[in-house]
Amino acid sequence: MSDALSPKLEIEIQRAERYYTRLRRKVARWLERHHVQPTVREYLLLLPDMFTLLIRLLRDPRLSSGLKLQLLGASAYVISPLDFVPDFIVPFGLTDDTVALAFILSRVVGLMGSAGESVLREHWEGRGDILRQIELVLATADEVLNRRVAGWLSRRFGRPKATVRELPAEAAHPEE
Repeated sequence: MSDALSPKLEIEIQRAERYYTRLRRKVARWLERHHVQPTVREYLLLLPDMFTLLIRLLRDPRLSSGLKLQLLGASAYVISPLDFVPDFIVPFGLTDDTVALAFILSRVVGLMGSAGESVLREHWEGRGDILRQIELVLATADEVLNRRVAGWLSRRFGRPKATVRELPAEAAHPEE
């Protein structure tokens, strides 16, 4: 299968990126007009950036299928309107989604080590360094949500307790 994108797919990707940029700008203006707390505002602006990163990771052949299944689980949580903080409670209903994504992205690094850091940075188009963004979200998760919700998200999506690292797909099958 060729790595080149079809012209039609490339046009769709460009349209999606323009839409994303306009949407992000609109959301930022709305949050400012409604005087949303600065920490919550940052969480909400990180959500589309982190979700885009997660989608790109799902397409990356260096991630194992097991890790991709975990990423799919996190994406299902984010997409679902009914979760710990229901999404219809705007804007706070989206903060738990940002925390869930920060935990699952932290898991990528936990399982892949420095290779995971490189993969995240390669696909990141948001503001600042992705590892620093993850660190900031996780450091304030208890404040923005509450300890119980943050704890549940950590257990579900956070770094695994096992010390064995999952190898990237290409390392698991070097002869291919």
